[in-house]
Amino acid sequence: MNRLFKTAFAGFCATVVSFSFLTQTTNAQSADTPKTVKDIDVQYIGDASVSADRVLSNMSLKVGDTFSQATVEDDIKNLFASGSFENIRVLTEPVGANGVRVIVVVQTRSVLGKVGFQGNTVFSDEKLRSKADLEVGQNVNEGAIQAGEREIQKAYQEAGFSEATVSYDIVSGGQEGFSDVLYKIDEGGKSLLRDIEFVGNTAFTSKELRKLMKSKETSLLSGVTNSGKINSDQLDDDIEAVEKHYRDSGYLNAAIVDTRRVRVDDKRVDLVVTIDEGDVYNVSSVQISGARAFNVGDLSPFLKSTPGQQFSAKTVEEDINSLRDYYGSRGYAEARVTPQLDSAGGTNVDVTYDIFEGEKYYIGKINIQGNDKTKDKVLRNEMAIEPGQIYNTPRISASKRRLENTGYFASVDVLPTETDRPEYKDLNVTVTERPTGTFNFGAGFSSIDNFVGFVEVTQTNFDIGNWPGLTGAGQRFRAAARVGTERKDFVISLTEPWFLNRPLALGGELFYRDLLFLSDDYDQTNYGTAINLRKKVGEHSHIRSEYKLQSVEIDVDGDASEILMAEEGDYLQSKIGLDYIHDTRDDLFLPRKGHRFNVGAAYSGLGGDVEDTHFEIGGIQYMNLPFDTIFSFQGHFNSVSGDDVPIFDRRFLGGANNLRGFDFRDVGPKDASGEPIGGQASGWATAELTVPIIRQLRGALFYDIGVVSPDDFSLDGNVNSNFGVGIRLFLPVGPLRLDYGIPVDSDEFNDSSGRFNFNIGYSF
Repeated sequence: MNRLFKTAFAGFCATVVSFSFLTQTTNAQSADTPKTVKDIDVQYIGDASVSADRVLSNMSLKVGDTFSQATVEDDIKNLFASGSFENIRVLTEPVGANGVRVIVVVQTRSVLGKVGFQGNTVFSDEKLRSKADLEVGQNVNEGAIQAGEREIQKAYQEAGFSEATVSYDIVSGGQEGFSDVLYKIDEGGKSLLRDIEFVGNTAFTSKELRKLMKSKETSLLSGVTNSGKINSDQLDDDIEAVEKHYRDSGYLNAAIVDTRRVRVDDKRVDLVVTIDEGDVYNVSSVQISGARAFNVGDLSPFLKSTPGQQFSAKTVEEDINSLRDYYGSRGYAEARVTPQLDSAGGTNVDVTYDIFEGEKYYIGKINIQGNDKTKDKVLRNEMAIEPGQIYNTPRISASKRRLENTGYFASVDVLPTETDRPEYKDLNVTVTERPTGTFNFGAGFSSIDNFVGFVEVTQTNFDIGNWPGLTGAGQRFRAAARVGTERKDFVISLTEPWFLNRPLALGGELFYRDLLFLSDDYDQTNYGTAINLRKKVGEHSHIRSEYKLQSVEIDVDGDASEILMAEEGDYLQSKIGLDYIHDTRDDLFLPRKGHRFNVGAAYSGLGGDVEDTHFEIGGIQYMNLPFDTIFSFQGHFNSVSGDDVPIFDRRFLGGANNLRGFDFRDVGPKDASGEPIGGQASGWATAELTVPIIRQLRGALFYDIGVVSPDDFSLDGNVNSNFGVGIRLFLPVGPLRLDYGIPVDSDEFNDSSGRFNFNIGYSF
């Protein structure tokens, strides 16, 4: 009996049983006298793979109970929840004057016996079983079987067998109640993509169109870049991308009419894409219809489509979103905008935006569910809308994004629901929580602090008051240790992002840092505490203030210069600072456009042994050039003022983070033996160009220039500069930066030989 017949038969039985159930339960309920359950009988449609005792154990209705329809409905829910049944119906028969016999009719799920394969030569059965990921002994789940079918198909496509097809049959197993799954595979021939050819294109070159496609030709680097393999789903997306490009450029009727794979040899094929471009259309007129709540004159300024310009599907889509947001931000939650394109003669088109406004709504209640660990207030703090306000769709979308950006949830759904008040809609916020704690350990190496081992525990949804779970309040906790040949760092920090239930982040940390890499002539140890406040100002800016109280110990070698010997001792520093940051970068890890600007000042002198004033200003701008080339330019100026600025507050340049052609902190004033002693002001600038090589690897060209001055707010000193080359490799643990800088200008203490700089980590 094949699957189609079994499914039809089961449906027929279910229909008959349903009809019987409706007629008989109706008769049972028509009697006013309560009925006593005299007997419960379990009957089966198909195999009886679940025992009657197990069916009855999942039911609360027992012999001798008073029959209750509500109890029956609960029992049906419990039986379905067990996952062992396809269909369940409960029938009743009268027994005597006041009795009833309950008949439970079930169709059980069969149990998976074996998973077999037919026609496979490229992959072994064991390999394909791991892709199918079906568990023998569990109930047969056709959704899981279909997911396995897709995974097997994907494996063949990734191996270059784009013509492979996969199907399956569910067949009777070796014993009653068991079924086997047989995947049938037609592997076809290997189809590596040699070339993509376009036919019929005149508006755009084949090179331009190939760039729109993620499917790429095979090359010498295919083993690394994964190019040359044809994925049917990806090819569908590529076709849509090409057609969209045409429509966005005015070719309203452009279409890809054919895609053919022409075999070149046993392993390679050419992809031939035939395009019917059609004509370029221009916009003749732009109109709005259906507007009642607002004047057309109020809506028109939000439209980008104008008469006389070339038609663009992208511009029409932007107009639709603008009009929808206009209505949605003013309470019209159900507003719809439908574009109508009418011929205006020749290659001209009239564009009309037909608006269905619907009714104006307000927010009723905001219902939150799914947050088993996270407190309700954490989610409500992220909502950009409150009960009683006008229903605002952009703010609701922003609320969803903000909840997703917390990182606490695997999924977030925000859906409206009707209320008993016609002008109000409730919001149902449903979340699925995800693990928010991490434990990392490992080792690394850099040109600054050499070998370092590290261990770190973080919890981004911490709750200091929830013992022992310690999760749910949205606080950020971090404990980390870094120990190596040149440093020892220990830090514990905690941040409350909604201090006093306001969007004001309060953070604090305890730290100990033993810094042996700063100089060959002295060691420095810092330990203390810091507290900070962070307030967002606008969409891209924030202000951050910090108070730090630390002890600094300087231990100078006995053969060091008198200048350095004078720095030895213990210092208590009490320091307060304020910073403003404006950040529009499109990505923290690989920015392609945008900028980051910061300006700040700090004062040490609120008690302690140090009294000086700090000033800093800097920024970096990113520009995305053709062929995914990224150009960046950055500049920084730092100054510290005071009568006797200690060495740990002075300015140094050199190393992987600024002047890469020089040793770490080796640029600036030095003592008589050439040991850096730092200055009171520094300025440096960098220009860098990175280009893609393969996948996660980029090449870099750079030029750095900088100066360290002995005086504050001055750039009067020896100019040092370098140029160089490097690579950027993006690894799961962070980006690897390897640079080789060659000095161009240097002072008398620095030679002209090049320097390698190696680092792993993100710059924020």
